[in-house]
Amino acid sequence: MNKREFLKLAGLTTTGVMMGLPVMGKSTKLPKRWMWLHAHDNWTDAQWEEKLDKLVEIDIEAVLLGGNENTFKRMYPLLKKRNIEMHAWMWTLNRNGDKEAKKHPDWYTVSGDGRSCYDYHPYVDYYQWVCPSKEEVQEHIIKQAVSLAKIEGVKGVHLDYVRYSDVILASSLQPLYGIVQDKEYPEYDFCYCDTCRDKFLNESGQDIRKMEDPTQSEEWRQFRYDSVTHLVNRIYDEVHKEGKLLSAAVFPYPELARKICRQSWDDFKLDMVFPMVYNGFYEEPIEWVKFATEQGVKSSKQKINKPVITGLYTPDLKSVEDTKKAIKLAKKGGSKGFAIFDLGGMKAPHWKALKD
Repeated sequence: MNKREFLKLAGLTTTGVMMGLPVMGKSTKLPKRWMWLHAHDNWTDAQWEEKLDKLVEIDIEAVLLGGNENTFKRMYPLLKKRNIEMHAWMWTLNRNGDKEAKKHPDWYTVSGDGRSCYDYHPYVDYYQWVCPSKEEVQEHIIKQAVSLAKIEGVKGVHLDYVRYSDVILASSLQPLYGIVQDKEYPEYDFCYCDTCRDKFLNESGQDIRKMEDPTQSEEWRQFRYDSVTHLVNRIYDEVHKEGKLLSAAVFPYPELARKICRQSWDDFKLDMVFPMVYNGFYEEPIEWVKFATEQGVKSSKQKINKPVITGLYTPDLKSVEDTKKAIKLAKKGGSKGFAIFDLGGMKAPHWKALKD
């Protein structure tokens, strides 16, 4: 799978339950080996049985599964039979294909030069971002998360695209789209909708409309960090009411995430966090996996103090040695495990490395 294909596709623990809430105490076993899976609803049970048996062979303990309610109901018995935890993977603020959102053009984010994501999709057609500052958007997304949490067998809800559109695209991806982002440009800077402008004015007394260069305003940046964080924290509270956990796929470490996509994930209320430490996207060597993991673990300990599970991207791992090295580096960086993106990207070297 190449990087363009990844963008099209993407981006807990065994729980004890006390008084209806998930508990992650010292005696709770935290899965260490995870994998992202897509629904493949056209696969037969026999095809899934074959794939899942291979996951057992490489000791995958939990999966982050994308799909709909029928997907999870179908997959739960197959996964339970193999003692593999099932977490429901959902797209959060990028609402590609969301029929309900499409009924509400005002839900979508607006760029710094006034274009709405309702019909303007930055970078790729499936980038269709809604605004986290809008109460109606929050309620719509929370409703989906709760509906997933209610499904039998779902251990937790896993958030992806829980951010704004990339204001600065990863360095290796910019040439794919023929762009150079040496600074923040208005067409990639979100969100400037009336709701965001008015809320910011009420909270700060500052009018974005009158700022010569809003990209230089730290308060404006913080407002947008907080808008996403507020949504995540509301989801967390509602998912916990269902006795389930909440996790998220996030950018490699908070400092970078804030810069690239207005994501302040060390402020999120989560039960665990999955930084996508995909070194190739940032034109970094495999050794960067340790550095990025360390930064994420450090930030997590200072704030949310929740387990960090390093996400690894199979196309960045060309050999058995690369795969084994990345896993070891994640562990040295303080990660409590690793998550592989994804089943479809698994090649012979990856299977061998994880089986050895």
